[in-house]
Amino acid sequence: MTEYNASVIRNRSPLSQSEAPVPSDNDVAMQIDKILASRWFSRSERLCRFVRFAANHALSRGADRLKEFLVGVEVFDRGPAYDPRIDPIVRVEARRLRAKLKAYYASAGRDDQLRIEFPKGTYSPVFRFRPSRRIQPDSVTDAVIAVLPLENFTNSALNESFCEGLSEELIHHLAQIPGLQVAAAHGGPRRRGVTKWNLRGSIRDAQGSLRIIVQLIETGSGAYVWSETYKPAVGDILSVQESIARAIVARFQSTLELSRIVTKAS
Repeated sequence: MTEYNASVIRNRSPLSQSEAPVPSDNDVAMQIDKILASRWFSRSERLCRFVRFAANHALSRGADRLKEFLVGVEVFDRGPAYDPRIDPIVRVEARRLRAKLKAYYASAGRDDQLRIEFPKGTYSPVFRFRPSRRIQPDSVTDAVIAVLPLENFTNSALNESFCEGLSEELIHHLAQIPGLQVAAAHGGPRRRGVTKWNLRGSIRDAQGSLRIIVQLIETGSGAYVWSETYKPAVGDILSVQESIARAIVARFQSTLELSRIVTKAS
């Protein structure tokens, strides 16, 4: 995940006190990384620079609106003589950006909970969670997940500690999801009828770098719902664990949302 300016992140002011919950700086950073890695943005360096610069400005300045002149100079390399009235580069790219964001959220990002929008007439993004559908499960097992201890397939005791810490982070973040119960799973995979899902994973040494594989299993059928791979970034171990845990939980929340919709429909 791309590193954001730490001082900018810490000094963020909430964009709207009336919105609850307010996306955290880490939520915003992860969502931006996901958007810019999509096919809609990955090949457009200028739009990626636009999004990152505008997001950092919004996170650090709050309600202080981003000016067209500043975007032209800092993002599109216009000189001190740049005149937005003559050169429409910022307005043109802003229209492209809004169109691509709309396309992203209509396709690859349709299940994303966090929305990043650039309202017309401004170059400052707005970050908001879309309203969540809170459906109470019909039975306990409809919304129970067990987090199995991550398996360490390396010879490092430090990696064993990393696995334990990541498991704790996963349990912590999963426990914050309304209507979801997190079952203890110290004794191995939970049997059918006790949980709906098992979350399992492992850590391996891949040519000098670590590779984490996490899989979600539907206990009733034993089927793998999905499998994801994560490569820990270099940095503070607690921040790395939290970042990976948030990404895994976000993936699971999409599964949970779909499961609840299907259950309600049936």
